[in-house]
Amino acid sequence: MVPTSAGAPAAPGAAEETVRVPAATPTAPPAAETAARTAEEVEETTALASRVRRIDESLTRLTAAHAGMALQTREGEEPEPDEDESAEAPATPTRRPVLAVKILVAAVAFLLFAGTALSWGAFRWMESTIRPVDALDPTSGSIVDAAAQAGDDTVVVLGTASGSSGDTASTGTRTDTVVLTHVAASGDRVVTVSLPTDLEINRPPCQRWDQNAAAYLDETVPAETRTTLGSAYEVGGPRCTVRAVQQLTGLAVTRFVALDMPGVKDMVDALGGVEVCVERPVVDDRLGPVVPQAGTTTLDGEQAVRFAEASAVPTDSSPAFGQAQRQQRLLAAVFGEALSTHVLLSPGTTRDVVTALGHSMLADNAGMQDLLALSTAQRRLDADGVTFVPLPVSGVPNTRGNLELRTGDANELFSAMRKDRPLPESATAPAARSTAAAPDSVTVDVLNAAGRDGLATQIGTTLRGLGYGVGAVSNAPEPSADTVVKFSADRSAQAQAIAGLVPTARLVPDTGTSGSLQLVLGTSFDGTVRTPAQGAVAPAAQPATASPATCD
Repeated sequence: MVPTSAGAPAAPGAAEETVRVPAATPTAPPAAETAARTAEEVEETTALASRVRRIDESLTRLTAAHAGMALQTREGEEPEPDEDESAEAPATPTRRPVLAVKILVAAVAFLLFAGTALSWGAFRWMESTIRPVDALDPTSGSIVDAAAQAGDDTVVVLGTASGSSGDTASTGTRTDTVVLTHVAASGDRVVTVSLPTDLEINRPPCQRWDQNAAAYLDETVPAETRTTLGSAYEVGGPRCTVRAVQQLTGLAVTRFVALDMPGVKDMVDALGGVEVCVERPVVDDRLGPVVPQAGTTTLDGEQAVRFAEASAVPTDSSPAFGQAQRQQRLLAAVFGEALSTHVLLSPGTTRDVVTALGHSMLADNAGMQDLLALSTAQRRLDADGVTFVPLPVSGVPNTRGNLELRTGDANELFSAMRKDRPLPESATAPAARSTAAAPDSVTVDVLNAAGRDGLATQIGTTLRGLGYGVGAVSNAPEPSADTVVKFSADRSAQAQAIAGLVPTARLVPDTGTSGSLQLVLGTSFDGTVRTPAQGAVAPAAQPATASPATCD
C-alpha cells in the first residue's frame, strides 16, 4: 500500500498509485497557531448562534406580549442556560424548533401590522368625514398683543342645537354653549372660559351663513349693537362667531369646532352607549332627573342629549358653567370610545360613527385627536394645570333679557390669559346674586295661557299662601306654550323672586313699561311652585344631600 498525500491509508478497493509530493510545498503554520484560530472561530460561531437564538426568542416574546399572549416556561421547567452553558448542553427534545418559532413570530407580526393598518385606516376615515369650514380670522384688528400670543393655541368649541351645524334633515339655529379654551405656548396651563350665548355684544358685520348648506352666501349682514353672542352663529356662522369672540377677548383664535349636540345621539347609540361620571346627581328643573345617581353611569343616545342640554340644574354654580362642563365630559367619553381599538377594528361600528360624525361636526384646523385631548383634559375642574372659569357677567339680565359683561373683571381675565400671567381672583369669582325680594314686597298678575280651566286661580291661591301679593287673575289674550315672567325694568328684583318659584318660567323683559310684573302660565307649566326658601337660595349655598362622588 502506498501512502496518500495526506498520510492516511487509501480507501479499501482503491487503485494503487504513486503520488509524488513536490519538494517546494509551503511551510504549514505552527500547530499552536492553527489550534488558536480554530478555537477562536468556534467561539465566535457559538456566540453568534447564541445571539441569534436570543434575538429570535426576545422578538417572539415581545410580539406575543403585544398580541396579549404569554410565553412562559412549563411548571417545573428549568430556565434556559446562559451563553457559556448553552454551548455545552445538548439539545433537549422539549425545545421548540427554530422554524416553528419563526413562523409564529411572522404570523403574530402580520396580525399586529394588519390590525394597526386597519385601525389607522378607520381613524383616517373618521377624520375625513369632519366637514371643513372657513372660520379663522388671524388678521382681525381686534386681536390684542399678537406678539405675546405667538405659539399659543386658542380653541372655540360650539355646542349647537339640531340643524345649526348644517344637518339638512333638521331645522333651527340655536347655539347652546360657547366654550373658549386657551393653551399657553409653554403647554403648562390650560384656561377654559364658558361664554353665555345670551351675553350682550356688539356684533361685527359678517358674511351671511346658510345653516342648511353649511356654507357662506354672497351677502353681508350689517353690524348690530346690543344683540347676543348666540346670534353671531345664527346669521354669520363660524367666521362671525370667531370674530365676535376675538372682539370680546382680544385672543387670537387658532381652531374652531361646531358640534351638533343632538347629532351626538347617533354616535352614542352606534358606540352602544358611553360612560360619564358626575360628582352629584343631575336633576334639571325643566328636563327632570337626567342622571339620578352620583358616580359613573352609562348613557344611551337619548340620555346623552338630555345630559348635554341640561342648563337648569340647581347645583350648578352658573347655568353656562355647568352645561359646558357636562358637554366637555360627554365629548371626552364619545371621542375616547370612538378612537378605542375595539371600535376602530369594528368596520360596522366605525361606519355608523362616521355617518353620525359627518352630519354633526364642522371644524377649522381641528381634528378628532385635538378634540379628544381638549375634552379629556377638561373633564375634571381640579386637574393639574387646567382652570375652568365662567365669564364674569351680571347676575341678572338687563331689560333686553341679556347678560352684561363685567368689563373690568373680564379685561383683567383676558389680559392675564394673553400674557400667561396668574388669573385674577376678581375675574374667576362668580357674580354675586341679587338678594331675593321679600314675598310681601311682590305683587304679581297671574295669566292662564295653557287653556286649562281654573289654572290661574289655583296658582294665584298658592302664591298668596306663600305670602306673595297677587293682582289680576285672568286668561291670557292668546294661548302659549311658554311659561314666562314678564317684567318692566323697575320690577327686576321681584321678577327674579317669581322666576325662582316657578322652575319652568323664563324671564322676559317688557320694554317701554313700568310697574309691570306678570306670570304667564303656558302649556309648558308642570304645576311646580317652590317655597320662597327653595327659590331664594343660590345653588352654591344649597346643602348637599350626600357626599359628592369622586370622578377621575
